[in-house]
Amino acid sequence: MHGLMECRLHPWVRRRADPESSWRWIAAFVLTLLLGSALPRGAWAQTEGVTDAEVVIGQSCQLSGPLAALSGEVRQGAKLYFDHVNSTGGVNGRKIRLVTLDDAYDPKKAADNTRELLDKHQVLALFQYAGTPPSLAAVPIAEEKRVPFIAPFTGSDALRVKFSRYVFNIKASYSDELTAMVRQLAAVGIDRVAVVYLNNAFGTGGLAAVEKSAGEHRVTLLAKVPLEVDGSKMAAAVEQAAKGQPQAIIVVSAGKPSIDFVDAYLKAGHHSTFYMLSVISNTQLVQVLQERARGIVITQVVPPPWNKSAGVARELQARAGEAGLQELTFSQMEGFISAKFLVEGLRRAGKGVNRESLIRALEDLRKHDLGGYLVELSPTKHSSGKFVDLMILGADGKFRR
Repeated sequence: MHGLMECRLHPWVRRRADPESSWRWIAAFVLTLLLGSALPRGAWAQTEGVTDAEVVIGQSCQLSGPLAALSGEVRQGAKLYFDHVNSTGGVNGRKIRLVTLDDAYDPKKAADNTRELLDKHQVLALFQYAGTPPSLAAVPIAEEKRVPFIAPFTGSDALRVKFSRYVFNIKASYSDELTAMVRQLAAVGIDRVAVVYLNNAFGTGGLAAVEKSAGEHRVTLLAKVPLEVDGSKMAAAVEQAAKGQPQAIIVVSAGKPSIDFVDAYLKAGHHSTFYMLSVISNTQLVQVLQERARGIVITQVVPPPWNKSAGVARELQARAGEAGLQELTFSQMEGFISAKFLVEGLRRAGKGVNRESLIRALEDLRKHDLGGYLVELSPTKHSSGKFVDLMILGADGKFRR
């Protein structure tokens, strides 16, 4: 028995001159293990982001900067759902706590925030990062740490073309949206088009999608104009876009820069039909452009928030009513749906949820209806969502088909 025990001891123990001291060391070690097993759950070893009382989720998005208002709508929608879940007992007895850090649309700051969320806050998962550059900066860190990166607020193909076990997309891609735009333009006989695009990875990726689709549908791109995130060089962008008198302008941008371009283009005395992506707020458009917003076409990737036939829309309306919100937006709907998706994954992961079990739970959703919004995932398919609709703003600032 002594020989058996000795072969399992650390070499430092075997080298000790006093056998009695060795046995005292062993006894102390065993006692420590026994005491550890008697400690309350979480005091000895704890799953990242999970306690008996709560699940901690991390997020980096725009609390400041040109996209802050848009990001705020998305966060508001997610908060409506999380607050409702928490008020009814949480998920498997745990409340959801969302830790949100500001990256101001700066990818370096988003990477720093991601490390802080994982190292300091030890979050279970990363949720709904806003924007393509911040998301692309965070994903390699999430992959390295094996942390699920769930429902980013971006349609970037860069997060979809290459499969990642840790990234889950549940909305249509920007390529899907832009292809729908070009197809519709070609169908109504508009074939002289300009493209303005945000001068970063988001914009250049979208430009590539427009170029591909335009070639397939015989639509001529008269101009391809970069748009600066900070709004600089706006006059030059307007002049370049207007040079060929395009019948329509596709705006591959998000938030305030998109609205500022349309405002500057119209103020310069030019006229065109504007096609914009889902990452734009109709509320902000109408606030800035007022009646000039009429006729702007915007692709949407979630059901209308006022749609009474979709269960998820009725849920959003009920939660918004409880919170005293009067006006609802598509961005709020996207945040709400994403939160519902995450909660379903947490619920299925069970009481012993950890990062790995959450990944498996999301993969096992297969075909899951979130209330009129279908998500299709599997262990080999982590990107879902083909829903794309084109809506036009009316004179009253409301959407029309």
